[in-house]
Parts: sequence; structure tokens; C-alpha cells
Amino acid sequence: MDSNEVMINIKSLSKSFGRIKALDDLNLEIKRGELLGIIGPNGAGKTTAIRMACCILKPDFGDIVVDGYSIHHDPIRIKSMIGYLPEEPNLYERFKAKDLLKYFAELYGVPKENIDGRIDELLELVGMTERSDDRINTFSKGLRQRISVARALVHDPEILIFDEPTMGLDPATANSIRNFIRTLKGQKTMILCTHYMEEADSLCDRVAILDKGRIMDVGTPEYLKSKIHGDVILKIKVQKQGDVDQFKSKIMQFESAGAVDFVDGEFLISLKYRNEISAIVDLFGNEVISVNTKEPTLEDVFIHTVT
Repeated sequence: MDSNEVMINIKSLSKSFGRIKALDDLNLEIKRGELLGIIGPNGAGKTTAIRMACCILKPDFGDIVVDGYSIHHDPIRIKSMIGYLPEEPNLYERFKAKDLLKYFAELYGVPKENIDGRIDELLELVGMTERSDDRINTFSKGLRQRISVARALVHDPEILIFDEPTMGLDPATANSIRNFIRTLKGQKTMILCTHYMEEADSLCDRVAILDKGRIMDVGTPEYLKSKIHGDVILKIKVQKQGDVDQFKSKIMQFESAGAVDFVDGEFLISLKYRNEISAIVDLFGNEVISVNTKEPTLEDVFIHTVT
């Protein structure tokens, strides 16, 4: 990647908490104006990594360079460039919505003559204009999340980092947050940590799969899905799993088989084409409970990569 295109450069980042290694020589480059998704199981190191990018945590080793500034030497400068929405936003509940935004605008040094206009703009952007004089403690989780998004944007940062922005929200509110993120694509450099595979697939330019503190794979959603080696995923649910490795070995003898996983009593088999489906199903005899096919998804990539 051209150095002029790189907005965030994570270099050999390592962090341990006691005996637990949260990050293990993590390396990743994020392009200017890119929306990068980070997915991974619980404890993979996602939140640790982004908290370091926000200069909240310090690494044991390595560095993060943000538009030429190091987290070790220029943390104040980097903080001014980033809008961060944590998984559990800490809001001052007795503040009114507009007063909370004004407080953070002043904290980030937004010129006083611009603050009122900026707040009105953000309240309209997140659909909270009519609730601007209401206190935070009267808001639902969804409304709090909208105000948290506005707070992250109040100083018009170049970089936005979202940690599980739709977790626990009702479908309508989650969809509005996703649509809001879409409106910013290309205008800001963004990092999205999420457990929702469909969210990462539909929103992100590239997706990084993180496990045990390391990047396991990274690329566009289309590229990652293509690595499943097939046009179709065959799902065979069985009553008794038997010798899983033996079944896997037999399946891989078929010309169309690309990869085989076994998850929760179900074989997930990627196939290059469909004409061998019947023969593969016959391997399991009377143990078959159900057979389904589907197109490869990012969830299939995730399961194949981290299991």
C-alpha cells in the first residue's frame, strides 16, 4: 500500500494483561477514507486494539502511526483527530442532549461561534432535534446511542471508530445507525468492530478477522468469501457425529469439495459445483437429519478461519 494512502498504520502491536496476551505482534494498514471492519470472537483483542488507537491504552511493544503521528509521541494530536464510540458509551445522564454536545464541543476546542450551528446540524443528522432539551436519563438505549454518535462527531474528526454500535438495539434503530454510517463512507476513515457478519459484509470496504490477538486474514468481503472455495455451502445435520475426521477425509476426496467444517452437529461443506451433492449426502446414510444449501457468507468465512 502506498504510504500516502495510509491513514492508520498499526505496527508490531503487542499487549498482555498478566498471563493473557491480548495482542500478539499485530500489523495492519488502514487507507485514508476507508471503512475497515474488524470481526473476531470474544477476547480476540478487538477492543484492546482500538483503545490503543484512541490513546486510551499503551502497548507493551509496537506503535500506531496516525497520519504520521505516533501514539507514543503525539497522543493529544491523535485524540483530536478521532471520534470514538465505545461499546458502552458513558454519558452524563443529568445533562440535556444539547448541553452534552456543547460540553464536548468546548472540550475539543470547537470555535465558540461555530458550536450552536454544529450542534443543530448533528441533532438533525441523528434525528434528535425534537429531544434536544430532554435529559439523557430519559432516553432509551437507542436514543442514547444516537446522541453518542453525535458526540463522537462533534469536533468533525478525520477518523471515526465504532465499537459494536448496533449491539442490543432494536432492528429499526440499528438500521438507522447503519444508514448513518453509510452516509459517511468515503468522507471519513472509519473502523467498525462488530459481531454482526451481515453488518460487516454490507458496510465495509475491507474486513480484518482477528483471533487470539493476531490478524488471521484481511480483504474485501468478496475476496474473503471467495476463499471458501465454492459457489455453494452444503449443510448436513446429523444425529450422531461419528468419526468427524474420517467423514471429512471422505468428503475431501470429491472433486468439488473445497473445505469442510463441523459445527454444532452440522457439516459445512464448500462445493465448487452441485453435481456431487447427492453422493456426499449418501456418505452419512440414515444419520442425516436435514440437508440445506446456501451461498457462502462472511459468517462461513469467520467460522472456517477461527475454528
